[in-house]
Amino acid sequence: MKRTTNRVPLSGRMSACLAVLLFLHLVALSQPAVDYGKSYVNITKGPGGGTNEPGDILEIRAVFVVKSGTAYQCSYADIVPAGTTYIAGTLRILTNEGKIYRQWTDGSGDDGGTLAGSAITINIGTGAGAAGGGTITNTDKPNFGGTCIMIASFRVQINPSLVFGDFINVGGGSFNYSASAAPSALTTVAFSPDTIAIYKNYGICSNTVGGNAILSESGGTFGSGNTKDRAASAKVPANYTYTAFGANAPNDYYYGVSNNTSPGGGNFTTVNSWGIPDPHRVFGTWDVIGDHTNAVNPLLGNPPTDINNTGGYMLVINASYRTDTAFKDIVTNLCPNTYYQYAAWFRNIGPKGGSDSNNVSAASGNPAYIPTGPGDVSGVHPNLTFNANGYDYYTTGDIAYTGQWVQKGFTFKTGPTQNQMTIYIRNNAPGGGGNDWAIDDISVASCSPNLQLTPAKPDTICQGSYDTVAFKVSSYFDSYGYWQVEQSLDGGGTWTVAGTDQSGSGSTGSVTPVYNSVTGQYEYSIARHYLLDNINLLILYRVRVASSPANLTTNDCSFIATTSKIVHAVNCNITLPVTITSFSGKLQDGLANLQWIGNDETADTRYVIERSDDQSGFTAVGTVDGQGMAGAGAVYHFTDPQKVEGPVYYRIRAVSNGLVKYSAVVLLSNSQLDFGISSLVNPFTDKVSFDLVSPGNGTASFILVDAYGRVVKKQAQFVTKGLNNIVLSDLSRLAAGAYALQVQCGGKQISKLVVKTGAR
Repeated sequence: MKRTTNRVPLSGRMSACLAVLLFLHLVALSQPAVDYGKSYVNITKGPGGGTNEPGDILEIRAVFVVKSGTAYQCSYADIVPAGTTYIAGTLRILTNEGKIYRQWTDGSGDDGGTLAGSAITINIGTGAGAAGGGTITNTDKPNFGGTCIMIASFRVQINPSLVFGDFINVGGGSFNYSASAAPSALTTVAFSPDTIAIYKNYGICSNTVGGNAILSESGGTFGSGNTKDRAASAKVPANYTYTAFGANAPNDYYYGVSNNTSPGGGNFTTVNSWGIPDPHRVFGTWDVIGDHTNAVNPLLGNPPTDINNTGGYMLVINASYRTDTAFKDIVTNLCPNTYYQYAAWFRNIGPKGGSDSNNVSAASGNPAYIPTGPGDVSGVHPNLTFNANGYDYYTTGDIAYTGQWVQKGFTFKTGPTQNQMTIYIRNNAPGGGGNDWAIDDISVASCSPNLQLTPAKPDTICQGSYDTVAFKVSSYFDSYGYWQVEQSLDGGGTWTVAGTDQSGSGSTGSVTPVYNSVTGQYEYSIARHYLLDNINLLILYRVRVASSPANLTTNDCSFIATTSKIVHAVNCNITLPVTITSFSGKLQDGLANLQWIGNDETADTRYVIERSDDQSGFTAVGTVDGQGMAGAGAVYHFTDPQKVEGPVYYRIRAVSNGLVKYSAVVLLSNSQLDFGISSLVNPFTDKVSFDLVSPGNGTASFILVDAYGRVVKKQAQFVTKGLNNIVLSDLSRLAAGAYALQVQCGGKQISKLVVKTGAR
């Protein structure tokens, strides 16, 4: 069968195509340009920031932005997150600064907000009410530069019954809108899940050790160079666009990497004293600053780098209108079961960047401007979330403008097998009039326990006897209970496990650290008694701790005491008859002039003068031959050729026929000595011994007080300027427990907590 085809004239087909194209163009023009995002802020933690803990109040925020055109039937739908309780009367519409723009009731039928069980509906826009969503045009209020930015919000409290380690999904929910005024199908924008971790707010570590685990971006510093604007960063997601600095750049949704935040070109400057507005500032309002790395004053940071000079770079974000991720990195080479601090330095760089809901800018000087807050015209405050491996752990709180850098961060613990993590930094507040911030010096470092040698001084012990090696371990965390005592026989060149002690106990073990409410630390002590042989005359001991047996065998995942126990083993079978008395010293022209008396010398007696800056490691600085006098009366003088700068300790080592005997220790200083206690033996059994540093001569009183305030020991002793060895003896009768040691001299007082061990 022959097929017949009806043909349309070419001119008719062209007209039809043009009509279709025109229709599609009109449809495209009628579509509103929208943006959106979802976040939350921790109201309880406030501007200080912190982790999310049981009982905290969160404000859930969903941002809806109309950049051009009109969106119809606009509404937001969500549910109260499981694990939280809704805070009555908090259905609201906020400005991008977080101010309340509209307030709805919780009931149905009276306004645009409804709470029905756990379901939340917030109708927004002009004409929004109980019947449905309203209309939002890009020129509607709250407005910024021809863009309407609204935030639908409500508040919840994290249930106090939750415990650390629980999780809450604060994501989900959706925005609904239509592109047509006539009833039509809605476009639904569904938000992704966002899981927060309920986590203890440890804050930032008091001390960190080890190299920075951040390997990218020059170890988190963003490097340095002699060009003003560096290349783009691979760690900023594609939702932000890189640009060089200019009069109005980087703008919203853009970022830059620079060593000077001035616009460059004809308005380049290294001065931050220009007025506001001024063309020497980006947007006429931004600070002109340099980066933060190695700044002399970490709060002020570095000055802006001059043209063609080398300076450090920083990352500068001009936040988008939506809430989104601004930085992402993968951190590797972490140790399992270990506490780390993740931190960075931030700076709000917009002192006068505010633009109110009427689109009146702070920089305009218009008296109608509605400030961000009393005395604050900076606009939207940066507020950031740190997300690790898909879980929100920490929010910075609002970073107000102060003209200074501020460090924000949190402490977290890796899992039993975790050795890497992915870190996100996300905006919780939209841009548009503020929310312009710099970030620098991102770091991930181990949180270190404190390892203290007790007492912190060397021992000289007879060969064939036992020496006590003791360390105190304290940490803000309770996980560093695995320990190992190590020894070195070559002056610290190589280290091995120390072996068994007098009781047959090994030198590796584990304990459960005990919380000390006085110090706020988890603590325990290690004591071992090692036999000194007649071969090794110098032995060093140190302790290593970790959070697991596997970490204990890994240098990068364990912690080693910085101060080693130094033990001198001497031959005591033959008594060295010489004694050293009246050892003293004074400063003359900045040099230490030492004097002592030698008694009962042998023919080959010689005196080795030793010096130390920390009373731990002594170094020989001179030798004086003895006079070989029997009986008393040999007087000696020695001047150290090296100047005394700060506290310096001296002692005399008498040597004869291979035997050694030490003098007392003399302390000299070219500055005022601080009244203080060192080398305190704590805990004690039958006596309390320590060294007292006295800034002058005088009589000191020593008082021991029990827990009931009763004086159980009182002693007076004349002390001289410098170092004095003090012993409070005959204390074996005291009951075990805590005592207060009080030392008074010359109007100064020191109090120490000491602990008595053993039965009465």
